Order: sequence, then structure tokens, then C-alpha cells
Amino acid sequence: MENWFKIEFIFAKNLNITPLELDQMEFYRVEYMIMNYEEFIEEENKQYKKQQKDSEMSFSKNKSPQFKMPNIPKMTIPKMTIPKI
Repeated sequence: MENWFKIEFIFAKNLNITPLELDQMEFYRVEYMIMNYEEFIEEENKQYKKQQKDSEMSFSKNKSPQFKMPNIPKMTIPKMTIPKI
């Protein structure tokens, strides 16, 4: 029974089918819809992973070399000699 509530929740949330409509359907139709929905989610996940992998690959190829700090000369304080009085 708990699984049926999960199915009702998935249908209501993702497929916009109310529990009343679900109760009026033949069970085999519900099974086919669940199988099709699972296949759709799996395919969507594959596409997402492929897209993420492709974007990581393109980012790593276009990655610029590490930035180095510019060569700044050392600042020295000028020496001043004060005359003795």
C-alpha cells in the first residue's frame, strides 16, 4: 500500500494526474506509464551526465595556464645622508 501512495505522489507531482484519475485507470495502463516514466528519467539522466561530461572536457581543454604574479621590482628606500652640524 505504501508503494501505491508513492506512485500516486509521482503521478500527481510529475505527470499532473490526480489520485482519483489514477484510481479510475486500468492497472496495466498504470504499469505502462510507470515503465515509460522510468525510461524517460533514465534517458534524461544519461543526457545530463553526457552534457556535464562534455562541458567538463571543453572546460579542461580551454583552461588557460596558471596565472603567475607579475614581476615587480623590489622597492628600495633611498638613502639620505644628513650633514653633521
